[in-house]
Amino acid sequence: MIRINRDFLSKLPVNVIALQTLFYTTVGVFGSYLVLYYESIGFTSTQIGILISVATVAVLLTQPALGWASDRAKDGRTVLSILFVICGFIVILYYLSTDFYYVLVIATVYTIFFNPVAPIIDSLTLETIEREKRGFDYGYARIGGTLGYSMMVLLAGWILKSSYIPMFYISSALFFISLIFVRRSSSVKLRATRGPLSPRALLRNKKVLCFMFINLINAFGMMGFYTFYPLHFIEHVGGSDMFGILLFTTAMSELPFWFVAGRITRRIGYERMLLISVTVVGIRWALLGYLTAFPLIILINLLHGFCFVTLNYSIVNFLNNEIPKELRATGQTMNNLSAMVISRVIGGAMFGVLSDIFGMGSMFLFLSLFTLAGALIFFIWIKALDRIAALR
Repeated sequence: MIRINRDFLSKLPVNVIALQTLFYTTVGVFGSYLVLYYESIGFTSTQIGILISVATVAVLLTQPALGWASDRAKDGRTVLSILFVICGFIVILYYLSTDFYYVLVIATVYTIFFNPVAPIIDSLTLETIEREKRGFDYGYARIGGTLGYSMMVLLAGWILKSSYIPMFYISSALFFISLIFVRRSSSVKLRATRGPLSPRALLRNKKVLCFMFINLINAFGMMGFYTFYPLHFIEHVGGSDMFGILLFTTAMSELPFWFVAGRITRRIGYERMLLISVTVVGIRWALLGYLTAFPLIILINLLHGFCFVTLNYSIVNFLNNEIPKELRATGQTMNNLSAMVISRVIGGAMFGVLSDIFGMGSMFLFLSLFTLAGALIFFIWIKALDRIAALR
């Protein structure tokens, strides 16, 4: 149990907590309701899937370079500031036209500059904690993100009930407010002074690849949930206000686990923690595909807190410990690349087509089987790596 006293408060990295809070507050309004905006202007599930996939392809070419630039930057805050300014302007351009090809162009440009933000903020948070030797766990900093996201999805559900247009102005304002805390945070040189290392060095660590694989498997499910489940919910359960309540309770389920994620993970190990989390996630997708009773949907989604926090905590901290300091931002970005980009490119189009042909329930059953199969592959892969390590 954490004692909230002066000593604890003095250790708070206030500015990086504020960045985590503001970033996930933005995700709460824009990331959670954008797909409902797409539906409101007449896009089908297939079009939404294609939009997400095509817009994300560009990130495959640009995101590794942005992560590499962060590692080489004299001050990591500079890269983050540039990204916030660009995103703050681009997000306003969304609502100027509802033409599919116009939205595709805007979504592509926005995705290129938005996707690197999360891993760079994580890298900045971890480096700040390590450099200032505050004895402050990463999980505590992410509590700000959980609270910001939770409050915003609930508030946005009511604000956007009659129109989705306000979310563009709210998101833009949040990006520019974030600039204040970027500049106030400690200057962190994300790259050490010794000679350059190639990002290919990351691929030599087979366990890093294994962890990135299971993160990718989980990301397919999360992409399906946040992209297509809102459409299923609005059609079969309730309106945006009820959807806001669902997202609020789902996000708030994370809160207790951010306090204990470190202790749980240290007790049972990263590998076992990931296996348990992804297995539970697979069961969750199967149930959500067919449940229409709101209380039961709320209950099932409370599993999100345990699964999301333990998985996110395990992967971020494992990579931070395993990857050389010179490549930490690159490593976090590559992990984000596999989790956020590849899953959208492949899953966006595939899940959109499956939903239109077989229905949303069948699509989530497929997603469940896909996730459970990935968990099995992860288990076999980890065991093989352990046996090889034991023979050396």
